[in-house]
Amino acid sequence: MNDDFSQLVTNYFKNDYRERGKIKWQGYFLSDHTALLNSDNEKRHQVNEKLPRMSLNDIKQTLDDAALSYSTVIVQQDQKGKDGQMADNIIGAVSGYSDRGVVVNQQHILFETIRAVRIQ
Repeated sequence: MNDDFSQLVTNYFKNDYRERGKIKWQGYFLSDHTALLNSDNEKRHQVNEKLPRMSLNDIKQTLDDAALSYSTVIVQQDQKGKDGQMADNIIGAVSGYSDRGVVVNQQHILFETIRAVRIQ
């Protein structure tokens, strides 16, 4: 009887048993990861505080420093949205310049609209 049971168990694990653990944990990871990314995105774009206004030279110097050190910057614009609130902060790496502005996070921002820049 012991050999029959052993054969039955061995046969079950070879042919019938389906491990769902990996699939189950991937599902947990996906939902937790998505929730974390969503909350991080909301936090990154919220205007927590109004940064003190910087001069154009200080803005350019801070952007140059960030570009040279490959740092992430927070750019706060001096514009208001349709609801009267300040525009969302733009966060990312400095990826280029033009004669009138800077490119951060694939968005061209005019120097005249920038209120302040902070290296993150």
